[in-house]
Amino acid sequence: MHPPDETLGSALLDWMDRYAPYGVFAVDEELRVRGWNQWLKTNTGLELADVLGRSITELFPDLVSRRLIPHFKRALNGEVSVLSTALHGYLLPLKPLTRDTPFEWMRQTARIAPLLAEGKVAGAIAVIEDVTQREFQAQTLREQHDREEILSWALAHLLESEHPKTASRELFFKVAEHLDYDAYLLFLRDNKESVFRLFAAGGVNTEAEALVERLTPERVPSLPQLRHGEVLVRDYDQIYSDPSVALGKTLGFTAYIVLPLRAKGELLGMLTFATRTRKSISRAEADLLKTISEYLAVALNREQTARELSEAQAQLNKHALDLERTVAERTSSLKQTIAELQTFSYTVAHDLRGPIRALKGYSDVLLEDFAQHMPAEVQDIVCRLREAGVRMDQLTRDLLEFSRISRQEFKLGPVPLEKVIADLLHSAPPNVRESVTIRSPMPIAFGHRTLIEQCVSNLLDNAIKFVAPGKNPQITIWSEPSGDECVRLWVEDKGIGIPLEAQEKVFGIFERGVTATEYEGTGIGLAIISKAMERMGGRCGVESTPGQGSRFWLDFCTPQGL
Repeated sequence: MHPPDETLGSALLDWMDRYAPYGVFAVDEELRVRGWNQWLKTNTGLELADVLGRSITELFPDLVSRRLIPHFKRALNGEVSVLSTALHGYLLPLKPLTRDTPFEWMRQTARIAPLLAEGKVAGAIAVIEDVTQREFQAQTLREQHDREEILSWALAHLLESEHPKTASRELFFKVAEHLDYDAYLLFLRDNKESVFRLFAAGGVNTEAEALVERLTPERVPSLPQLRHGEVLVRDYDQIYSDPSVALGKTLGFTAYIVLPLRAKGELLGMLTFATRTRKSISRAEADLLKTISEYLAVALNREQTARELSEAQAQLNKHALDLERTVAERTSSLKQTIAELQTFSYTVAHDLRGPIRALKGYSDVLLEDFAQHMPAEVQDIVCRLREAGVRMDQLTRDLLEFSRISRQEFKLGPVPLEKVIADLLHSAPPNVRESVTIRSPMPIAFGHRTLIEQCVSNLLDNAIKFVAPGKNPQITIWSEPSGDECVRLWVEDKGIGIPLEAQEKVFGIFERGVTATEYEGTGIGLAIISKAMERMGGRCGVESTPGQGSRFWLDFCTPQGL
């Protein structure tokens, strides 16, 4: 009978040979194969008899050209090497297990270590893990992030510009560079002559620009499809076999896409991106360019609408109502997407600070230096302008704070909750301190002091603000254990409360538990709390009864719970 340790060791070796979900092979001091498990048999098609005693350089010659043999020699000298996907891609050239990846070879991580026998190095052992799916998912996420980033930038760029036609040139260069296109062409419809004129181009010479400077409907065979909003993708085979798309061949394109610029069912122009090196355009690229073209069409339509309004003063009221309704519909459909595009919100908030300060400053000058020369109704308008400037300033500061919390790296550590709250109250006005009751003691939480201060400060501000008229705020703060090794901080008030239907969404950006006319606010304070808790690995929530008050909670890990 074998001793228990020997039996377990034998079972472990048998499992590694027959069932391990990774490859294991061993070589001797001459780098000849001495061990080859089932995973490798399955993925290489080579049985142990096919490889036993043969050099790995004979079996896989590219190990030499890819300079991987020194890792085996280091193992023979007692060292361990870890081969990452980022640096080496793979150890053995094996085909991926699935075909839904863009990789020619299976992506692998590998560990090459000395193989000991009786305390001496007798060879080397290599362990290979298939990480193809993980790498594919990571690449997909990176591409998705890049797409969202370019969409965010494009939307912000077009919305900020008063002249999207001119701004489109910078936009197209950035998009072409991001997606590796060699050329772009923007055609806009000339209503007077019923033709399409080249408005902007990049990546084509002057002769090519002259060739397509003016396109009549006869020179655009696909015009009916474009008018119906169809996106046209032409690959290499079509360009060089279909006479109707011969213009692409003349311009030297190997693949291109034509996107209609449509607004309100009307074709405003055409946008083309082209490559001279690739033979096709992917579906993901086409979808991204379609979205950007829709943004541009909206911006061009906005510019055209403004021009028509100035030319048709007799229909000013009707046009204004139509424009307001259109903007409201677009704002509603884009609100959720815009809220998640951090780059856009940061850019808008940052760039608005200057004009808002100017608005407030000029309003103050008018009220202080020229009030005696202004009628009462004019003074009232200026006061309203200043109040609007103050609200806009608060909104932009909150947006910048939300973006900062979303983007900045924070180093987390132990934070004494009781001291944080005490310091906040020490610097608060007397009426705030008198409204707050603290139940001690409170534990140490794991987080970031500035973020915790921001969360508690925002909750206190809300508790002071959202009270019924004629009532004084009553706020109680305490803590209690929450789950395993976590602490929950409670901030309770006796305010107006939050309706049940609003409690689930009140932590979203621009979401409020009350209507904007009842209480002032930007709708970002609780969103900042939610984002801050997320960055600290915590959670937040609320329990509330309308008319009786609210209990907000913040969940932190404790240092012992990490």
